Amino acid sequence: MSTHAFWGVEPCIYDKHGPKFNLDHLEKALVNEINHGSYFKERVKFMSTDTEKAIELVEDVNARFSKTLSKFGNTMDNFVEHSKKASGNIRDAADKLSNGLLKIEKTANFDKLERYVELLERAASAMEILAALEKTGKLEKIAGALR
Repeated sequence: MSTHAFWGVEPCIYDKHGPKFNLDHLEKALVNEINHGSYFKERVKFMSTDTEKAIELVEDVNARFSKTLSKFGNTMDNFVEHSKKASGNIRDAADKLSNGLLKIEKTANFDKLERYVELLERAASAMEILAALEKTGKLEKIAGALR
């Protein structure tokens, strides 16, 4: 029997596409296989193998998906934990800032502060005028006249 035999039937001819079989011979061989029960036994054997492969593939995909889903859950839990910490730190900093501003407002006398700012502005203006007089030489003449 050659390597191209199909259900025990030898090819009639060969062409560029491969072996060619006589349809009558194939039909007789197939009916013979079915009558003896070996055709269906072989098909069931191949189907069982294919089924086992399919089950293995589905179980592998399921395991990989479960692993990825678990990683995603861990990442989400980690994100939630860090965001809670950050939110707490922000609330704490806002409370401290608010308390600090209240303390400054209680201890600082803004009326006096406003007066000090006005005096400092007037002193700065006077210093600028004196500097301009000194550049022109008039400051020394005024100082001499006051003595």
